[in-house]
Amino acid sequence: ERAREPTRRRVSVDSARYSSRSLRIPSRHSPVRPSVRPSSTMSDDTGNGNPQASFGIPAAAAVVVGTILMLRHFAAAETTWAVRLQVLFSWTFALAVLALVPADVAATMKNEPHPHLGMLWDLTYWTTFALTWFLLPIHQMYEDAADFSVIGRLKTSLRENLIFYGVILSVIVFGVVILVAYGTLTTAGLSGFGIVVSNMFGIVTGVFLLGYGLVEIPRSMWRSADVETRPRRAARRVGVAAEALKNAHHKLRKITRASETTQEVMPRLHPLRWAMKTIANETPKASVFASASDALASAGAYEDETAPEEEDDFLDYDYDEIKDLVRLRRALHRCLRVYRRTAAQYATCVMQALEAEAVATAAAIDGKSCLMGGGGGGGEARFRSPFRPPRNTKFGETAEKIEWWWKCRAQPLALRVASVLFGVFSALVVWSECTMWTTQAMNLSDVSPFSALVRTAASSGSEGGIHVAVMIPLGYMVYCAQYSLFRLGMFSFYQLVPRHTDSFSLLLNAALTCRYSAPLSLNFIMLVHSLQETGRETTFTSKMYENVPVAAQHFAAYFPMVLGVYCAAILFGFFDKLTASCCSCLPGFRGAKLGDKYTFESDDKDLEMDLHVSEGRRVVERERASFAAVEGHGVVGAGCPYYYDLRKRDIGTGSDDSGSGAADDIESNDRVGLLGNRTRSDESRDRRWERTKERLGDAVAT
Repeated sequence: ERAREPTRRRVSVDSARYSSRSLRIPSRHSPVRPSVRPSSTMSDDTGNGNPQASFGIPAAAAVVVGTILMLRHFAAAETTWAVRLQVLFSWTFALAVLALVPADVAATMKNEPHPHLGMLWDLTYWTTFALTWFLLPIHQMYEDAADFSVIGRLKTSLRENLIFYGVILSVIVFGVVILVAYGTLTTAGLSGFGIVVSNMFGIVTGVFLLGYGLVEIPRSMWRSADVETRPRRAARRVGVAAEALKNAHHKLRKITRASETTQEVMPRLHPLRWAMKTIANETPKASVFASASDALASAGAYEDETAPEEEDDFLDYDYDEIKDLVRLRRALHRCLRVYRRTAAQYATCVMQALEAEAVATAAAIDGKSCLMGGGGGGGEARFRSPFRPPRNTKFGETAEKIEWWWKCRAQPLALRVASVLFGVFSALVVWSECTMWTTQAMNLSDVSPFSALVRTAASSGSEGGIHVAVMIPLGYMVYCAQYSLFRLGMFSFYQLVPRHTDSFSLLLNAALTCRYSAPLSLNFIMLVHSLQETGRETTFTSKMYENVPVAAQHFAAYFPMVLGVYCAAILFGFFDKLTASCCSCLPGFRGAKLGDKYTFESDDKDLEMDLHVSEGRRVVERERASFAAVEGHGVVGAGCPYYYDLRKRDIGTGSDDSGSGAADDIESNDRVGLLGNRTRSDESRDRRWERTKERLGDAVAT
């Protein structure tokens, strides 16, 4: 018996191990809940054979690399590192919200929840929420302020954001009243109310941004494929840019003259001389305007520079107060900012116009050299760019032939095909948005093509297929919305110009990107009704709908129906006609100008009757002659006397007349004098300064 006892113990232990192991094996027909499989969940954290990790790492790398490249492409050279880091941080988190959608959908369809997905959603959503509503607006106005100290600029930013924050505070108070009335005033209730308000604003405005991109992207591609009409459209853009550059040059010259005259007439011992010295170091030199003056004196097309219709406010300022000098400095910064980006836009439009003419001429002559090539070629299909000298080598001739086939034959065909594909995709998006209510608010049939695409990918068992099925339509919708955000500069909110985007425009675009990332993600998830067929909902949907009233959920499902009507109105130019008819009621030319300012740029206008086309053609003719004279080595600027490549060496009117040492010695005394009692000599200087103000006004007026 003693000999058999160890054997019995071993058998019982083995049986126990087997029975305990068999308890963890689920039945083939029994449902498996995520909480029953902790071992597989823990293995997901390590990333060993985990598709979520295999797609998450490339997605994170793509987001970071994409934001860095975008910032490098758009940011101006003078953009500070604080702005660059803020914009990079904002763009990264905004794109991270969108990058989490494929992972969340795949985890829901496969019933394999990721343990850190909820934490990532909270981190990205609330970070972008804080950025778009609180941090970025303060930073925007801080960059636009022109006070002479950091504290002064911060105070100006807070003061000018009072209206914005007043609206936010009123909304919060309204929400608190509603929550108190229903007896749900808790932290979760307040967060749910904030989510509802933010998402409703994002969905309402985001639908209109999405609609414009859905129509304009395929249409612009179709127009670009027409090489015959491309030069006319490019000439119109050049004419518009030349007129804008003329106005920007006029304002910059006027504010520069005001700054220089103020520096000349201000007494050397004036209490604000230190502030005037700072402004003088930021004022463009006289050489910036010398070339324009010479060209205006000799060019018949620019005999007289007419002033813009709107008078500049800084002509009425009194420059003997610190707040007036701050306003002068701010006006100078804004004029410099506008001129730099307008000059960059003009150069870009000129390059595109010259390229369009070269392609059109090469394609029309059927094999002969293009307009910029100066003849030759003997009927061969060769393309000679206006921006480089002719290639006379055998390899160069082959490269020109390949370039001709691409620009004159293959590229137009590729643009036509891409336009049709994008048009079909836009139609699918519009159909899905207009029929979203059938599944989200009512239990009707699922007619969303994107839902069917995700369902098909999930049925195949490929998690990578689910990621692709989500990324393609979501990426196109994001591209359409971002395209509209980049075109919002036509409304004079901001401008995004490659290599010349100022700090204010970058921060404003970052705020808008953060504002629309979460609503776009929620809108796309609502399009995929196949997620509800699994009996589960995504992590993001559960967080967005937590403590959210049913009425708000139904609003998010019903409102996208207006997208179809809005896209049809854009397609047929309804808003342009409405704006033109309304602005025609205004007296004079100002009404037409107002209509052009507050409408999207439209190429549906009669280009031959547009005055900008004829002016743009004259400008392009002068620019072409400049390039042809030096065989492709020319520079932009010969066609418009108001163009100047303004760089850092062109800023600063020179040192102060009183000498740097004397200015440094009196700077501390000047600042003390602003707060202390004025002496009799100070009063006499002030009286002398009052007498010179008339000279200042006369000098600026001339």
